[in-house]
Amino acid sequence: MRRPARARRTPTVPAVPRTSPRPPSSSTSGSSRESLDSSVPAALKLKKRIKRFALDNELDHLPTGDIVSVALDEWLTARGF
Repeated sequence: MRRPARARRTPTVPAVPRTSPRPPSSSTSGSSRESLDSSVPAALKLKKRIKRFALDNELDHLPTGDIVSVALDEWLTARGF
């Protein structure tokens, strides 16, 4: 007898609270930064969504690196790392 198929769990990424401290940028604090190169699924359309967010919020510059830093830090912290 076959077991019923298990539903796949979609990993959830906790939302980054608006009160999260913004990581220091190298241009303002002199802190060093390292590159974090990663490929992401094209289906997420992240570049298009980021541009749309910047336009909708009338932002000249969107600190993508800072956004990624906060999101990854929150995600790892939530998992105890």
